[in-house]
Amino acid sequence: MSEIDWNAVISDISLREARENNALESSRSAKRAGAGWLEAFAIAMGKLIESQGNALMKTAESIGDKPTAADSTRLTVQSQMYSMFIQAVSTALKSMGEGQTAMARKSG
Repeated sequence: MSEIDWNAVISDISLREARENNALESSRSAKRAGAGWLEAFAIAMGKLIESQGNALMKTAESIGDKPTAADSTRLTVQSQMYSMFIQAVSTALKSMGEGQTAMARKSG
């Protein structure tokens, strides 16, 4: 069984986060100064995701080059929880956005 390159996994997660943050910043700067509650929610969730990603990276860095089975399990669990959190935030934002779209159609 081949070993998992946790540094590559963490680097990939960090790169995706950086791209998402960059897209969010570009979107934010293109909008007017008065941001809505949905954008505020997205920014807050982005900050939580970033802190969880940093915690995941610290865990991976603390394991070192020769992880034990317990270390690998701990990191796997933490990365799965991180992934589920990102998915939940994404689903929540999508649902709220779709709800606003539906309300705008009905009121227009």
